[in-house]
Amino acid sequence: MEIQRPLAVVTNGVDGDVLRVLASTAAEYSVPRLHELIPERSIVGIRGSVERLTEQGIVQRRTVGRRHAYALNDEHLAAHAIRELADLKSALLSRLGRHVDGWTEPPVFGAIFGSAARGEMRPDSDLDILLVRRDDTSDDDWGRNLVGLTRAATAWTGNDARIVDLAIEDLADASTEPLLRGVVAEGIAFTSDADWLRRTLRKNGRR
Repeated sequence: MEIQRPLAVVTNGVDGDVLRVLASTAAEYSVPRLHELIPERSIVGIRGSVERLTEQGIVQRRTVGRRHAYALNDEHLAAHAIRELADLKSALLSRLGRHVDGWTEPPVFGAIFGSAARGEMRPDSDLDILLVRRDDTSDDDWGRNLVGLTRAATAWTGNDARIVDLAIEDLADASTEPLLRGVVAEGIAFTSDADWLRRTLRKNGRR
């Protein structure tokens, strides 16, 4: 899955990119504005796409002066499903959070990082996940939970889930600094205390 292009799971064409943008807002966009938001697609391709989608009824067109403005038609039967597809990143984060919350000893912090967090994911990219556990967490239970989460997250996305597993005491190890800096800078937390890692690193003198 390309988490930044969620509708690519059903269509890899320009229609999916146009629907992703329109499904993320209630605003109306002109073709030039859509091209600004989807620069990898040609303006000719985007214009053809909105015309096709308007014919299908999923997109509404309104004339504004000499231009047309386009928006997702929320009355359309497919609109709810398209908005849900467009919000797959939030769905993934929610599912990860619910999964680890159900553990007997849940992590104190969890986040996705790497290409998934940066919006650069490809179908063959790994899904990078950081988990931080308490120092006294049971090794056996934790190990089983990691295996279960790896399998589940891989099934949810189609991408190989790669979990970086650290205890709180490991955060003081200098070798973890590049990773932790990266997670603080661009990672997206899925556990309840999203600022836990940043605060802990500051308290340990690692900013």
